[in-house]
Amino acid sequence: MIKICALLSLLLLASCQENKTVNRNNEEPKALQEKSIDFGRFRSHNDLVNDLYTELMNKSPKLKALESELNEFNPQDTLNSYYSYDQKSNDYYLSARNQADLITDSIMKHKILNLIKKSEEKYVSEKTDLKALIKTINQKRNSIHDYHNTLKIVLTLPLIEKYQKEHLPKNDPFVKMIEKENELIQKVKQNTPKY
Repeated sequence: MIKICALLSLLLLASCQENKTVNRNNEEPKALQEKSIDFGRFRSHNDLVNDLYTELMNKSPKLKALESELNEFNPQDTLNSYYSYDQKSNDYYLSARNQADLITDSIMKHKILNLIKKSEEKYVSEKTDLKALIKTINQKRNSIHDYHNTLKIVLTLPLIEKYQKEHLPKNDPFVKMIEKENELIQKVKQNTPKY
């Protein structure tokens, strides 16, 4: 956990330095450049954080290397080997109980069900350590996702703040629009017969 925190902290610091260099170039990210707005039902639902982060990543070898490592990291193969093993064992015990239920001799049936129960209890006990390891793997995977999302947000916040500062619309057109609306309201009122 400490290694992951240290790695992400170093990458964050290095990326922030690269981000400052990118900002100095005054090059506005493509994700923030003006596009025609489509208000129909086919309106694009972009993930602006990911779009901005992708642009930063494409300009940063360190971020590219990190993303490559994150993409290649796949604990699922290891986990699937356990899940397959566990599923076969559970399927066996279910099948064994079903077979035992078919035994008509009540004493023999009881002995076999006890034998199955003891074996299953032994199996559950034997896999306790492995289940704890799997729980840790899942918690670490969640931590990686959390830190990765944090990295994206921290690196892209300065981009959107810069955009906001540079593209804040002036008040004048809005004030003029309100004046025009007031003028139109008066004209409509003047042309409306008394009711």
